[in-house]
Amino acid sequence: MGIIGEVGQKVKDGIIGTLKGVDEIYDALFSTVRDNVVEALKGAEDVTTTATSSAADIITGAIEGVADVGSVTGGAVRDIVRGTLQGVADTGGDVGSLVTGTVSASIKGVSGTGGDVVDAAVQATQGAIDAVKAVGGNVGTATKDAVTGAVKAVGEVSNESIDAVKTALTKSIEGAEDVIKAI
Repeated sequence: MGIIGEVGQKVKDGIIGTLKGVDEIYDALFSTVRDNVVEALKGAEDVTTTATSSAADIITGAIEGVADVGSVTGGAVRDIVRGTLQGVADTGGDVGSLVTGTVSASIKGVSGTGGDVVDAAVQATQGAIDAVKAVGGNVGTATKDAVTGAVKAVGEVSNESIDAVKTALTKSIEGAEDVIKAI
């Protein structure tokens, strides 16, 4: 697993503390990640800039926290991405500008735990789209940014999985086929 900073470690510790002994981790995961993101971004002069520079650390800390409690599954990745983006929105940040980086960081984090990057790509993409939809953002742009980020991140961590991720995204995410053709 990768090296994480102070913010990532706080998120990781918060997730471990919350999820240990919880039967339904996904119910608790979204809220825990969102709450930790809100806490980490409180008082930031420019929430979006701070979130952009901290997104990979936050996501990596969350994935490592889940990995320490159990396995990192697609459902966990979806809720980590959704919680991160909605936490940014809750603190007044521009969620749209963080979609690509958040999806990418989640795939790289899953790769670092030895998890399934294809499933992570689909679930991270869906989590990002769900978060943008929930906060009233532009779903078309979010889809484009999430799919692009997913394909590029998978290419960086597992080049042999590129075709599989494109197929999985096309089958699972509305609008992904058009985005993939344009990449």
